[in-house]
Amino acid sequence: MGRYDEWAAARTPALLRLAHALTGDERTAVEAVRRALDRMRASWVRVSRGDPDLEVRRVLVRRCAGHDRAAAVLRSLESRSDAEIAEVLGCSESAARRHVARGLPVASSLGRQSPSGQPHDAPAPDTAGVGLLAPAGVSPGPPSRRHHRAIAAAVVAVLLLVGGIAFVAHQSRAPAGEISYPSTDTPPTWRYESYAGVQVQVPPAWGWGGAPMHSDIFHGRDSLGSCGASTAAVQSPQDPASYITLNTGFTGRPVMVSDRCIPWGADGTVPLGNALWFASPLEVGVRTIGGVMAETRAVGSQHITVFSRSSALRREILGTATTVDTDANGCPTQAVIRPAAGPPGLHADSLSVCVYTQDTGTTVLLWSGRLSEHTTQEYVDAMRAAPPAPAVCPATPSGTWVALGVHGSDGTRWDLVDLSCSRISSAGGLQAALTPATAIAWAGGAVAAYVPEPTHARGLQGFFRPKLG
Repeated sequence: MGRYDEWAAARTPALLRLAHALTGDERTAVEAVRRALDRMRASWVRVSRGDPDLEVRRVLVRRCAGHDRAAAVLRSLESRSDAEIAEVLGCSESAARRHVARGLPVASSLGRQSPSGQPHDAPAPDTAGVGLLAPAGVSPGPPSRRHHRAIAAAVVAVLLLVGGIAFVAHQSRAPAGEISYPSTDTPPTWRYESYAGVQVQVPPAWGWGGAPMHSDIFHGRDSLGSCGASTAAVQSPQDPASYITLNTGFTGRPVMVSDRCIPWGADGTVPLGNALWFASPLEVGVRTIGGVMAETRAVGSQHITVFSRSSALRREILGTATTVDTDANGCPTQAVIRPAAGPPGLHADSLSVCVYTQDTGTTVLLWSGRLSEHTTQEYVDAMRAAPPAPAVCPATPSGTWVALGVHGSDGTRWDLVDLSCSRISSAGGLQAALTPATAIAWAGGAVAAYVPEPTHARGLQGFFRPKLG
């Protein structure tokens, strides 16, 4: 129950504030929060797999207020979006908007007086406590020291009643109650995709393409545009179609995958079918763009947008989004820039293909994949058979490069593919030429979407992205 204790302690002040705004009575609010937390504790194993912040707000709303008042409180007190309010109330977004429109005038008029009949500008609970909605034009006076003590006492009382947990709200690093997307269980065939420390899962038939990017080639310095953000550039091997269409699903990253570059907002910059954009320029929320629904979630330092007419599919994908230091394909977010020998006698069982790029100005993990034991052995055998090549590569790669992680039960060997010199570097200063024999096991597929064709290499057409421009 350790995670529950920390979560409850951190959330209690905000929950008391919300409950008081819903009920208009401090004693009722304290009792409602106590009961809600008690219920959360009893079902924590189940609730913690989803979104506890969303669930506890649903419980409070059911206990404390009708939908109109609840919608108005969630909008005014917590600045919740239509989508978030709909999640809490269990209704559509259009219904949530109606509840907000009906509830705001009522909540504002109720807020002009406290339950005791005193004017609302008398000392009232602040943002750390359980304040009512402030009506337009009225600013609550500064809370007194006595009032702060009352708030703290209410918080401690609630926490003691729900299990005797320590009052650590001010020490906790947990967020104050942001409604997030519940974690989802996806089909086992779905694959992992990551970009710059954010990982998601997508259907296996989705291909790969671009997303909007900042570049001087559009309208002015660092302006936003698209070089292939509306369609897939490369199909997945799992896609049964014989060619790419506008409706081919894909994951997009902010890179050039096409010579056709157009300013943001022009026709052809938004997908018409299922797609995902990493580092999306769209704001958090749900909107219709170009005839398809786009749902955007903030994850880590970037926004992730999923395009689909299916709300279930959008939520299923966004529910897998998380930040990672090393993704599920075995690729570190921090770039691998040196070869590593790995343990002696390494028995290879899988191969991580990690594409890093500096095209955005900072080094990011652009794409990653993981290959089977059989394919890994093909690569290991090809490297063992490759004759040594002259060591012409720089000590540290730049631009775009590929790190190949040969994994075994007792460690990992890292080789580096430097495109500028068409070499694969291994530990000890060994280098092998980048040829069809040393590339066939791991290149192609998404590599053909994101990794530019190496310099001075022959016979590698189709394995890498053709030179653009």
